[in-house]
Amino acid sequence: MAFRPTLRATIVVVPALIILLGLGTWQVQRLAWKNDLIQTRTLRIAAAPMSLADAMSAASPEVIEYRPVRVSGELRTGNAFRLLNRVHDGKQGFHVVAPMVLDDGRTVLVDLGWTPREMLDMPPVPDAGPASLVGYVRAFSAPGAFLPDNEPANNNWFHMDEAQMLATAGLTGGVGFYLEAGPQAGAVDAYPIGAVPAVDLRNSHLEYAVTWYGLAAVLAVIFVVFHWRREGA
Repeated sequence: MAFRPTLRATIVVVPALIILLGLGTWQVQRLAWKNDLIQTRTLRIAAAPMSLADAMSAASPEVIEYRPVRVSGELRTGNAFRLLNRVHDGKQGFHVVAPMVLDDGRTVLVDLGWTPREMLDMPPVPDAGPASLVGYVRAFSAPGAFLPDNEPANNNWFHMDEAQMLATAGLTGGVGFYLEAGPQAGAVDAYPIGAVPAVDLRNSHLEYAVTWYGLAAVLAVIFVVFHWRREGA
């Protein structure tokens, strides 16, 4: 029995094998990237809180994203925003976002945490005035194509927009990122519920890599067996 593949089959199978192997290799690379991203976020979250001055000196918010930052200033809860369509433990709700005016006049938006949907008309907010808290740096991101536009007039917000939120509150001097407030010390079932940012990102790249490599192996076996049988017929 000899292995003599036909030209037509070779023209079809070889490019297909290259594509399948390329897809598998790409998923392996994505797996390494995702593992590194999870590790980076985990280490940043566990780091000691940094000062706002250090955070402001970073080249970009992405460089320090998920790092805890300690801030103090005047919390303007009278200008709280409702960030809609947020889920916590499988329950629908919204986040309460309030501006904090810092001593130097700049303003940082603080996501104070999740509140159940039943409280939408009367969102609980901390007392306005001087406050100090630790929050995790989060970078602003562009809204997705299917996300509704914010409705400032109705206090319905679907994504964080620093310029738009500050303008609505009559404030200026944004810092270029917002803070996600951590859990309140000693608070039990107190709304809004702050939380440590999740780092358990979806990571199915290994399964995808195995699938693509598996398909390549099956195709190669079929290609070889078919031509061995053909020559032996």
